[in-house]
Amino acid sequence: MRSALLLPALIATTGSVTAIAQIAPITFPADGGIVDVREYGAVADDEGDDTAAIQAALDAYPNGNRIVSLPPGVFVVRDTLRWPAGDGEGNAQKRTILQGAGESLSILRLPENTGTFTDGGKPKPLIWTGGAPAQRFRNAVRDLTIEIGPRNHGAIGLQFNASNQGTIRNVAIRAAEGSGKIGLDLGHCDEIGPLLVRHLTVEGFEVGISTKWPVNSNTFEHILLSKQRRIGWWNYHQMVFVRDLVSENRVPSIFNEKDSWGTVTLLDAHLHAINPEAPAIHNQRQMYLRKVEILGYRLAVNHDDKDRDKGDIGPPGLIVEDTSHKNVRSLFREVGDGTLAQSGEITHLPVKETPEVPWGDPAREWANLLDFGADPTGAVDASAALQKAIDSGSKTLYLPAGANFLFSTAVEIRGPVQRIIGLEGRFSADGTPVWSLVDGKHPQKLPDAPVVIIERMSNQSGGAEIRVRHESARTLVISSTTGFVVEGVGKGDLFLDDLCGHLDRLAPGQSAWCRQLNSEREGLKCRNAGGKLWILGMKAEKTGTLIDTTAGGITEVNGLFLYSNSGWNAGEAAFTVADATLNLFGVNERNFNRQPVTLWVRERQGAETRELVERPWVYLGR
Repeated sequence: MRSALLLPALIATTGSVTAIAQIAPITFPADGGIVDVREYGAVADDEGDDTAAIQAALDAYPNGNRIVSLPPGVFVVRDTLRWPAGDGEGNAQKRTILQGAGESLSILRLPENTGTFTDGGKPKPLIWTGGAPAQRFRNAVRDLTIEIGPRNHGAIGLQFNASNQGTIRNVAIRAAEGSGKIGLDLGHCDEIGPLLVRHLTVEGFEVGISTKWPVNSNTFEHILLSKQRRIGWWNYHQMVFVRDLVSENRVPSIFNEKDSWGTVTLLDAHLHAINPEAPAIHNQRQMYLRKVEILGYRLAVNHDDKDRDKGDIGPPGLIVEDTSHKNVRSLFREVGDGTLAQSGEITHLPVKETPEVPWGDPAREWANLLDFGADPTGAVDASAALQKAIDSGSKTLYLPAGANFLFSTAVEIRGPVQRIIGLEGRFSADGTPVWSLVDGKHPQKLPDAPVVIIERMSNQSGGAEIRVRHESARTLVISSTTGFVVEGVGKGDLFLDDLCGHLDRLAPGQSAWCRQLNSEREGLKCRNAGGKLWILGMKAEKTGTLIDTTAGGITEVNGLFLYSNSGWNAGEAAFTVADATLNLFGVNERNFNRQPVTLWVRERQGAETRELVERPWVYLGR
């Protein structure tokens, strides 16, 4: 987990970034199909070169949905670690997860003055996870630190790429003073994303984070930047959706470069300058800001754009809410000159953090689905075995890697089980199997866990999906998964993190928080039928209404990217609203076939229906 290294006073001010103590190393069961780098010759803390051993572990299961595990200790790396290519493009650089034992516990270290990393004119990554096209499904880097030693001027900490679903979680990337080119590079090729970066620290480097190119959007939450030499965060072309950025720097915290489609949505940020001469934000394209606190800089925002609608924002202080351009639209309320202009008049939905579920001891508290009679070949339905495992009283159930479980009948999630984890493996679905989260129905009357998480698994590519019905008053989290359709019909909170799937329904009175929701089916993508729906980062493809909000529901979207390159049906609204509220902040579309959206919002309030044709950067409901 991440520890906050910057400015305790700042952290107290924002109230959003907190230190998270590492209690024990993250471990997995011995029969979980985990790939341990020690089995390939890597040795921690011995000063020997571990590059070949770690690379061999990565290469062992190309496109394998495998966790490559780094135990606690320091591992010396002297050349680029590359995601495996496999036997062709269909297997190349995808479904590979590099997993540490904890951010502060597992360390990959590039020693001082190492070979081809020393030339600042020829940047080179320590870790590379693949290039274009957008086929880098389910890649992840978790719970570790990357250290760049002195005099490695061309070193890039992590060149990451993931498509549809992929994540960086609880990672620190640090460079010695004067060393390092880029900390996190998400601009080394086109078509990176959608993906979720959460709990990332970047310390040092010339540039802390680089995001580039016009597809497919990147979502960030809980980011710490410090000691960059040129720019904290450099964005060009990309759609980035960011919440809780803390930056302590002598240089601009963010540069959103001109002559691009680059858009930045920034919420709940704190940007603090040691050197007062630079602007905190140098913006040359579209930007939406909310609750951005700026201290020490000469100027809060330099809106340096030849086509700009707004002047600079200064002096530093709290930016309550503002936009860079006059593209604020509404069908049922007055928006003045087309900008928010530090309004503070909009009521936003409250934000809840995704709850943590205790990891527990895999040796004592975890249960293997195979031990309950599940068929690992997928020839026989494993639903009955899953129900037995749920009812066994175990807190964590795991689907070991390397198996392919088939699910075709109904399952009830009940009792003490609090985690169903796939260990990154795949499943198949036949028909429309339903997993229902229910209350008070355990056969031995065992108490229900207050929070349940379903995480880290995927359906077969192009295969059927599992429907998860949230019928409970408890909290449900679905994280780092593909192949789930979620239906809220209860009262409990719902959290969707890094999900490639769909929210079919949110019930009246129910609340949902989504971070990086990727929905690519034909037809309606998301339905809010009376609940409160908050989204940070959504990406969608194919025709069909993106979000339908009805029955008094409230939907708030903070950053949305529509890739409509398959064409859009004429007369079909991207968003529909009926006697409800829809607020959109940071909406963008990419279309290269000259068939973009022609109707953005169709809103009905009472007996009156109105339509919005032009794309809004910000859209405000009634």
